[in-house]
Amino acid sequence: MLLELFRSSKPDEASQESPASVAKTEAQKETGVDADALAFAAYAEESGLPSSSEWPAETPLLVVPSHRAPDVEYDISCNDSYAAESRLPLNGSAVPFDGPHFEGKLVSRVRDVPTTPLDESSKMMSNREYFQNRSRQYQWTVQGRFKKRIRFDKIVTGQEFGRPFRNAPSSRVVKRGLDLLKHKLPETFECDLFAEEPRFEHPLLAGCQHFRVDRPEDIEGVSPGDIHGVGDDGNVMEDTSLLEDDSIPADGVARRKYFSRNCNLERHFFEPGLVYTFDFFANFFSPARHRLELTPFFSVDLIPYFNGYPLFMSMAKEKDSQEYLWATELWHRRLLVYEARPGRLARFFCESRSETEAETVCSEDEDG
Repeated sequence: MLLELFRSSKPDEASQESPASVAKTEAQKETGVDADALAFAAYAEESGLPSSSEWPAETPLLVVPSHRAPDVEYDISCNDSYAAESRLPLNGSAVPFDGPHFEGKLVSRVRDVPTTPLDESSKMMSNREYFQNRSRQYQWTVQGRFKKRIRFDKIVTGQEFGRPFRNAPSSRVVKRGLDLLKHKLPETFECDLFAEEPRFEHPLLAGCQHFRVDRPEDIEGVSPGDIHGVGDDGNVMEDTSLLEDDSIPADGVARRKYFSRNCNLERHFFEPGLVYTFDFFANFFSPARHRLELTPFFSVDLIPYFNGYPLFMSMAKEKDSQEYLWATELWHRRLLVYEARPGRLARFFCESRSETEAETVCSEDEDG
């Protein structure tokens, strides 16, 4: 509904201000809708999303190039059914992309989302095979080359939101949760969930489950739709030998822990003459349902909290310049229902409760 209101208020092309800015101002005057709601509609419009009534019937989810990284271009033209809506395929096929700081290809997968079959010539694993007997909910792989030399600690990934959260839990509850997780988080983890623009981020190498480095000649002859260095299990095979540092662990889990420390990150650089592969997956967040599924019996719907802002599906950026190397976004059809409210259990922990009440809840949980 908000997206339709926003589109009906768009100005003519002669306007000096950006169409999104003028339309937002005019729509706010005409409808009395709050600024955050109109900012949501403007962002959805700029992202090229269909309205809820025009959304593709076969899927609840679209993954699209992020409007926040306008200089990164993705070649989706090889698949007409996706190119028509500027959305990325989620079937495990690789999509070439090129930006000011990185050139490569991207693979995206999401569990429980309908996809088209892989090309018959592709050597990539199908989604059915990839997700079978695994708790993974989504996965992405990027393989390519940096266009300048840059230190490992300067490339980060994470999530960013252009507006404050809505219906947020008590800050004390959130801080208590972060304290409980502190021993599992890298020392390089940065988080500010109560800012006007909430975010959390960490170095890319402290987050990706699999990582490898190759010479350009190693990937010669690899099909544009495939990724070099993928094993029979669908995972990227870890290989850091070209970093020429025997102290770097050979397995992914230990390597992530090793690169969770700044002193280790600062010793290494991404070199333009080498090919890097980053492989990431997540177990607890289901993009298809947009729920945090902690157990088979307990899950939390995240739609009401993000203020209409999409999550990154994949993202890496240069920390100093804040420029993106790549960025794609998850848009669920229910995100367009801006007025969505949290369920009863979630409302129990909302900020509207007093800090004393939240503290009491935490204490009772610890006792029980």
